[in-house]
Amino acid sequence: MFAVMGATGRTGSAVARRLLAAGERVRVIGRSAERLSELAGAEPAVGDAGDPAFLAEAFQGVAPGTPIIIVPDGILGVLPFETLVIAPGKDVKDTRFVGDMWQLSYAQSATMLAFLRTLAPSAAPQTFFGLGNPIYDPQDPRYTAYKQGLPLPVLPAQALSAYGYRGRAIQRGGGKTTRGDDSEATLSYPPLPETESEVKAIAQFFGTSLRPPDILLNVVANETQLRQAPLTRYRYLHFATHADLPGRLQGINEPFLILGQVENTEEDDGLLALSEVLDLRLDAEMVVLSACVTGRGAATEGEGVVNFARAFHQAGARSVVVSLWEVASEAAEDFMRRFYGHLHAGKPKAEALSLARKEIRALYPNPFFWAAFILHGEG
Repeated sequence: MFAVMGATGRTGSAVARRLLAAGERVRVIGRSAERLSELAGAEPAVGDAGDPAFLAEAFQGVAPGTPIIIVPDGILGVLPFETLVIAPGKDVKDTRFVGDMWQLSYAQSATMLAFLRTLAPSAAPQTFFGLGNPIYDPQDPRYTAYKQGLPLPVLPAQALSAYGYRGRAIQRGGGKTTRGDDSEATLSYPPLPETESEVKAIAQFFGTSLRPPDILLNVVANETQLRQAPLTRYRYLHFATHADLPGRLQGINEPFLILGQVENTEEDDGLLALSEVLDLRLDAEMVVLSACVTGRGAATEGEGVVNFARAFHQAGARSVVVSLWEVASEAAEDFMRRFYGHLHAGKPKAEALSLARKEIRALYPNPFFWAAFILHGEG
């Protein structure tokens, strides 16, 4: 196993010593870390390699295809190393990236990596749990039909914005906002019908029946049903919904997933916050969060980013797939179908993710579409 660090100084040296003591092959990336930190906070783009000499030094002698675990420090935890340029080309299609050469996965810290290696393989008896296409608004025609005992309709695209989850923004103009009746700025999260197709397609790979508690869609894709599901019995858990960060909605001070807002008990608010994930009990081989910005959070020196990957690891997931920015929903659906298709064909997680990236890149060359998702844990 080959580990690449993203820090220097006392923190980087301490982490490197831990990995060396565990018998790992380690290289510490220090030079250009400052420039990489700038890139970590930038919009994904092509053509800025940071320091090509630094990359050449870091990966010198490493055979193509070698699995590499990135243990980044601080804000580097929100940088997809796959998008760093190895050899600039005439355009994005002709450019060679780190992800073209090596299969990457990430670890929050040496401590987290050591913890994950103490976990035995998942003994969960059931294969797949999926949640998608929640109902965010009680006025959603799907909920009206449900209460009347009628088949649930398919929402037309032009109606989606009318039935989104809405919350008060902390600042006006922060993000994509609409105006409420009281002239306060609000954030709106529209329904995601394509996530239902996504969950159903993945369930088909595993032969999972499309009924609760294995699959939660539409009305039952809510927090109450999630808490009642026997989550510890599933090897793979997939969440396809909206997510956001602290500092966006009033009253929410941690990353959160938005679940269904109907048919919850009084104790459940329809949100799954990071701290609530820590209370879950899982025996999962992998959790996939097909949602926006689930890999972002507060950066802490020596311990990486406090995000959903860390929370699901601590809840009992060996690997977690998260996103580093807002994802394009249709491209994400296609990405996930391909990713799980490769898993179903027997590919390891990191290789399956790499293959899905290459296939999506052929359709959408910009890294915005193919580089959003990364794997935490060993691949």
